[in-house]
Amino acid sequence: MAFNIKDRSLELRLERHVNSAQRDVSDSFERLSSGTIFTSNHPKPSERALAEGLEFKLRGLSAAKRNVNIAINFVQTGESSLSEVSNIIQRLKEINVSAATTTLSNRDRAFLFVEYQALHDEINRVAETTEFNGIPLLNGNSPKVPESLVLRVGDPARAGNSDGAGEDLNIIEFKDLKQVVATTEGLGLKSAADLLANMTDNGISLEDARNMLEATDSDKFSSAYDEALDTLASHRALFGSIQTRLNRAVDFIDVYQENIAAAKSSIADVDYAVEAAALAESRIRLQAGTAMLAQSNISSTHALQLLNNLI
Repeated sequence: MAFNIKDRSLELRLERHVNSAQRDVSDSFERLSSGTIFTSNHPKPSERALAEGLEFKLRGLSAAKRNVNIAINFVQTGESSLSEVSNIIQRLKEINVSAATTTLSNRDRAFLFVEYQALHDEINRVAETTEFNGIPLLNGNSPKVPESLVLRVGDPARAGNSDGAGEDLNIIEFKDLKQVVATTEGLGLKSAADLLANMTDNGISLEDARNMLEATDSDKFSSAYDEALDTLASHRALFGSIQTRLNRAVDFIDVYQENIAAAKSSIADVDYAVEAAALAESRIRLQAGTAMLAQSNISSTHALQLLNNLI
């Protein structure tokens, strides 16, 4: 057996294995603490670039989902207000029908129309004051109503063209808000203010009460209130159609986010069970390598003993 005291190849090999095990232990600790597979020793730039691209997509989808939920709140505010206007119109019809009968005196009829006018004014108050962040919802005649509302539900996506000239598919436009006029004038409801102002001691006549019932389009509607409810129904259909689309948009974004998040997780997230096993293996290698390095000078020790025997 040869004893070469200058041969350090064994020590160098052991040191290399110990350093490798130390790096693996450090990487495992870094992965387990950060939750990602990217470490300072193994940055994996291609996987990191892909994971960050997916993260950017997730951030954009989160912002789009907030936009859609706010838009849904916008539409629901308008729809709930229209629902109250509808309830008031039904009460107006009850009052007018009750008043248009000979079983009531003119004075009794006048008392009914006092309530009628109060509710008539309430419709105007609701229509003119219902706003969402400064945008009137039920009064399209207001100058504050925009020509269209632009609701972004995702990153820009062009239809058919890659040169940016196509229609952006991730924009929902609400173009008909100016058509929504839920004031009494817009609904064709007559005011009883003049009747009450010019009322004599005799009250309001049966003929006046019947005139209040008459629809503008008498061939199509039986009363002015049926005509008003038809107009109101068209407004509610407009809000309802937008809300239905926005609800579907939220459902799509939820599914989209779920799949993008799953893809990002499969690329960048640590499998803790696998990494814990790898850490245990690396620590065993480190401990064994350290122990072997401590014994690596055994050949030099034997050569020294041989020399001592010769002296």
